[in-house]
Amino acid sequence: MTPALSSNFASKTAPGPTPVPSPAPTPVPVQTSSTVITTLVRGIRIEAEDIRSFELVAPPGERLPAWSPGAHVQVFLPGQISRAYSLCNHAGETDCYRIAVKLDAQSRGGSRAMHQLVPGDRLPISAPRNLFELDSSAQRHVLIAGGIGITPLYSMFNALLTTSNCTMHYFSRSAAHAAFVDRMQFHSSFHFGLDAEETSRRLREIVTLAGEQPNTAFYTCGPTAFMSAVERARAEAGIAATRLRSERFGAELAPVEVRPMHDSFRVIFARSKIEVEVPAGVRIIDVARANGVNIPTSCEQGVCGACLSDVLEGVAEHHDAYLSDDERASGKFMLPCVSRCAGAWLTLDR
Repeated sequence: MTPALSSNFASKTAPGPTPVPSPAPTPVPVQTSSTVITTLVRGIRIEAEDIRSFELVAPPGERLPAWSPGAHVQVFLPGQISRAYSLCNHAGETDCYRIAVKLDAQSRGGSRAMHQLVPGDRLPISAPRNLFELDSSAQRHVLIAGGIGITPLYSMFNALLTTSNCTMHYFSRSAAHAAFVDRMQFHSSFHFGLDAEETSRRLREIVTLAGEQPNTAFYTCGPTAFMSAVERARAEAGIAATRLRSERFGAELAPVEVRPMHDSFRVIFARSKIEVEVPAGVRIIDVARANGVNIPTSCEQGVCGACLSDVLEGVAEHHDAYLSDDERASGKFMLPCVSRCAGAWLTLDR
C-alpha cells in the first residue's frame, strides 16, 4: 500500500520550565450555521489506484456532530460545486470524519478538486445525513460492494463486525483498484477482475445462499450495472425487495428523463420563512439558491437522494428515480432537484 500523505500539525516549543497544565477545555459542538461546518484536512491517504481518503477534523475547541454507519456529508468546493461523499469511519470514531474519493476520468469538477487538496486545507461540509441505515431488526447482514461503492459499506462493516453476523463481498476491477482491502481480512470475500457474466453468476450464488438464512438483510452500493445485477439476483432468488437496501451515486447514473416543466407554482420554505414563485421551466433548487435557502445537492438528476425534502403541505409531482412507490404515495417526501408541484403551492421543511 502506498504510504499515506499526512500531517500531524505537531507544534514545537523552545526548552524552558515545565508549565503547570491547565484543565483542557471541553470541546463544544461545532457551529453549523446554515448547516455548513468548516473542517480541516488533517491527513490524506492513498487507498488504491485513483482513490484517496481524507481525514477531516473540527476547528480547535469544537467537535463534530454525531454520525451513524451509512451516513454521508455534503462537501462544498470552489466554483459552487457540491458533492455527497459517504463517511468511511470506524465504529466509535468521533474526533474526525473520513471520506474516500475516486478520481473520475470524466470528472465534472468534484473529484478533481478533492484530489487537489493537501493537509491543512479548509473544507466546508454539511452535517452528516443518513439515507442508508442499517436494518436494526436483521440478525445477519450481507454487504455487497462494487468499486467505489465500498465507501458507505465500509463503515457499516466496521460497526457490525464486533456485534453482529456480517459478511462483506467486494467486487472490483483488480486488487490495485480496491480500497481498504488491508483492513478487511476477516468476514470478507474479494471478487476481482470478473467480467459482467461472471459477476452476475457470482452475485446469484451469494444472494441465493445468504437468502436461505432467515432475518438476513442485504446492502449494496456501486455502479448502476452492478446494482442492477444485485437486484436481478435478489428477484431470481425470490427474496423480498424490502430485504435489500441500496445507495446510488448520481455521477455514475444516466440522466433521468424529466417531463417538461410547463406550469408555475408557489413554494413556501417553512424554516426559512420564505415564499416565492417557481416559474415554468425553473427547478425548485434553483429558486431556493437564488433566495438563500440551503438545499444540499449532488447529482441533481433525482437519483442520489441528497436533496430529499419533507413535504409539509401540498402535493408533489414526482420525477425522480430515488423514492419508492410507498414513499411517493405517502406524500411526505420529494426531491426538489427534478420534482415539482402537482397543484398551485407546496410547503417544504427547508
